[in-house]
Amino acid sequence: MRNSTHVISAWDGDRLIGLLRALDDGATIALLHYVLVDPKYQGRHIGYELMKRIMKNFTDLLHVKVIPSDPRTITFYERYGFRQYDNCPAMVRKNMQNKD
Repeated sequence: MRNSTHVISAWDGDRLIGLLRALDDGATIALLHYVLVDPKYQGRHIGYELMKRIMKNFTDLLHVKVIPSDPRTITFYERYGFRQYDNCPAMVRKNMQNKD
């Protein structure tokens, strides 16, 4: 986590229940890593809140990418504007103000 540009966590007392890590170049691209929520806490909108907070940091970047480790998480990322592209394992969100 030390070399990440952004780390956002969720806690229940002293128990870590959610974590989102991101790397970005500060100009054009960010890559989301470790969008994790403890299974006992899923369904409580913790992932939603983590995503909402992290995405505020990337409104001026051209691309935000995530590589889903589980196909069942694709619909989660689609809620935030991420789309899959042919021949690319990453899902990409292109910010509207920087459209091609």
